[in-house]
Amino acid sequence: MSGSLSNIPWRRVLGAALAVIALSFLVPILVTTVYAFSLAFQARGAPDQASINHFAARITPQLMPWLEMLFTLLMAFRVARNTAAAAILSGLTVGVLAGLFSLALTLAFGGHPGGSAVLALLTTTALGCLGGFLATKR
Repeated sequence: MSGSLSNIPWRRVLGAALAVIALSFLVPILVTTVYAFSLAFQARGAPDQASINHFAARITPQLMPWLEMLFTLLMAFRVARNTAAAAILSGLTVGVLAGLFSLALTLAFGGHPGGSAVLALLTTTALGCLGGFLATKR
């Protein structure tokens, strides 16, 4: 890894890590909203709130970890491609921060830090590093 901590664009890295978390929350909300609209059109009126809640409770826990991984890779690549001196380190930092933010939100919403939370942290860190590496190859 070439570069040093002074070469990392900290505002962009922090913004990218926060964008990972925000987008991984917003996409399931959008999917649930589309589902609610489709139910409303089928019912030609107010949709069944219980089926919307059931759909959201079923889809969100399955979709959010995958979205966090995808957005970590994309955001790390985006930040690192404009940082020639410390591209891999910038991508790695995006991954670490996104993983830590995700872990903090898990704890804030009553989750327990278990093996899956540690695995998610390690995965987002690795994907951030991969995004930085891919940016150097571009």
